[in-house]
Amino acid sequence: MKMKRKYLVLLPLAGIFLFYFAGCNKDEDNQSSHKESTNTLVYEDASLKEEVSPYFYDNHIYRIEKLGANYEREHLVREALKNGIEEGFLMIEEAQKFFFNHTGVIMYSIPTLDPEQTLILYESMGLYQVSMAHYGPAEGGHMSFALKTMDDHDYFSLKLDDQMRIGELRVSENEEVKSFNRAVYSISFKEESQDETLKGESAICCRKESSWSDCMSCTASDCGGSWLCKIVAIVAPAELIAGFAVSCIGAGEDSRC
Repeated sequence: MKMKRKYLVLLPLAGIFLFYFAGCNKDEDNQSSHKESTNTLVYEDASLKEEVSPYFYDNHIYRIEKLGANYEREHLVREALKNGIEEGFLMIEEAQKFFFNHTGVIMYSIPTLDPEQTLILYESMGLYQVSMAHYGPAEGGHMSFALKTMDDHDYFSLKLDDQMRIGELRVSENEEVKSFNRAVYSISFKEESQDETLKGESAICCRKESSWSDCMSCTASDCGGSWLCKIVAIVAPAELIAGFAVSCIGAGEDSRC
């Protein structure tokens, strides 16, 4: 009888321990799940957010995040699917988010199973522009880069020589890009203040050109005479060159510089 009572006492205690350890495991699982769903910081230089260079291509990315398994990442996949990209083609676990110090436009990059193609998405206040960056070897030992809309029309293209200098930059009149630019410009003009940034009054403001393509031509011309622009190409993965175009999204005669 004493032995029975001893077991009767131990059974509730065992239940308490099992409940406690199950709770601990559940907390650990929740923490692990939260960690997996949270964006992680890849790079940040807070000083670049305030000290904007006169040149859009010089130190314009101030923060990069790797996306977690969350709604933001799922939304990008849906945008890709709507534009004819198969989910299995995307390396979605490697998706990254880029913040720029001269525009509110966010850029996302998603590597694909093709090492020469990276999906690029520009986002501004719920509006998306989906593109594909093509980056690979060209004739004469050069590297070629082209950013295209999903209907295979160019945004712009360029080549890098053996010293990684930018050349042969071509800006295309693309109706899809023009439409996105006008929409961003319209929203930005209504919501952004007209205060000048710290670039200084002497800086060339290509964003005040009348269109995205005019802004890009202005930026390319400015780039051609600057060693700063050429040196950027030394560390020029597809994302950095795609970021070259971000400064011109939302361009227009009354744009903020």
